[in-house]
Amino acid sequence: MEPPLLLDLAIKALIDNIDKLDKDLVKTIIVPFRQKMLKEMLEMVRLNRRCNGQDDHNDKQWAILPFLINSKNYTKLDLLDLMVCDSCTVTNSRFQEFIRGLRLNTPNLRELIIYAPVLHDNEKFSLDERELNSIIQLKNLAFLKIYFVQVPLSGILDISRRCEKLEEIFVDIVILDVEFSYDAFGDDFANLHIDAYNIKHRQVSLMMKRKIGMGPKYKDNTQDVRLKLQPEKNQDLFLVQWFAEKLKEIEFDSSQMENIDEFPHLPQLKKAMIICNSKSVHVLRCFMKRNGESLQELSLCQVSIRDKIAFSEILNFCPNLQSLALHCCSLSANDAPFDAIQQLKQFSWCSKNIDYRDKFAFSSILSAPLLEDINIDLSKIDFSDNATIIGRIQKREILRNIKKINMVRRMNFIFEDEDDSSYWTSFTELENAFASVISAGPL
Repeated sequence: MEPPLLLDLAIKALIDNIDKLDKDLVKTIIVPFRQKMLKEMLEMVRLNRRCNGQDDHNDKQWAILPFLINSKNYTKLDLLDLMVCDSCTVTNSRFQEFIRGLRLNTPNLRELIIYAPVLHDNEKFSLDERELNSIIQLKNLAFLKIYFVQVPLSGILDISRRCEKLEEIFVDIVILDVEFSYDAFGDDFANLHIDAYNIKHRQVSLMMKRKIGMGPKYKDNTQDVRLKLQPEKNQDLFLVQWFAEKLKEIEFDSSQMENIDEFPHLPQLKKAMIICNSKSVHVLRCFMKRNGESLQELSLCQVSIRDKIAFSEILNFCPNLQSLALHCCSLSANDAPFDAIQQLKQFSWCSKNIDYRDKFAFSSILSAPLLEDINIDLSKIDFSDNATIIGRIQKREILRNIKKINMVRRMNFIFEDEDDSSYWTSFTELENAFASVISAGPL
């Protein structure tokens, strides 16, 4: 075995004793060796090095990082590239020390991606006032992403106001330490997307994009607010209330919320996705009663037939839908009202894994005059009115604007009182009718 080089021994001694040395002196003497040390560290990352978990080399590496990542030439920094080992500890204070140095060490950063140094469940990393102020001092910063690190909302608001060149920011753990509203961000951001699935712990994920360009769409761009949440009680809807006047898109899981007094009115809402998880659809009904009329797109997941909800109830609440998607849903009646499907262009019903005695019937939807796109993937289909429907298709009384139809064959079920061959004959007849109208093209 060759003896270690004197330079390598000197570098190791420097790293091992970094906390005991004069920082200004280290900055001076490390310059000739900076690239060599950084290259070796990145090589360890590339080789996916693992330690025995008994030493603190990770913490020592992060102690030396402020001296290695130190150049006005840096325009992008991704901390994921610096995660040397995930089986050792890096303290939050050490992590924060590195972030505090960014304003001096890499003042010209345009893109900054921050990851927690280790991803152990017992490790909590955060950015506090001094670290956030260091980020704010990055005058060229345009893109900021922060993962697995807690950041107070007040700090995000400061960054959004004071980083004048900021174009996009994403933070996956935002602590709600102040009231959250669209007005807090002013008119400078075109898109504001909030994932509040952890709202009971006063945490959200947040993505913001600044407005781009001018022109007729400018006003709409400043109002694109989207919200995801899983409320458990009425109080959990406070974010919906805070953004009620601006909210355009909402996704919520109502499976944990059985009782609700009244869902907030959202006058700008255009798109909604509601997950019921086969629980009571009381919340869904409250939501549609207040907000169904403005909806253009609606997706429903795991709505159960036991709730006796039918096409007519959904579409009468939502008469302006252009798109309706059903996922793992079992509706109780095939009764789509003609007057309520005048705007419908897209219809999808995918419930291949639902097993119940009744068959799925969707023929009433086919009368929508503007229907262009149909996707059907169901375990059992009701073909009892095939003769009527196929005749109307052939006469071009319905599906006059159809452009695309996809109907999936499902072979993995057994009928108790029906001949399989009869079922597949009916399936093929409707499939052929669909194919003929597609080949003929819209009228």
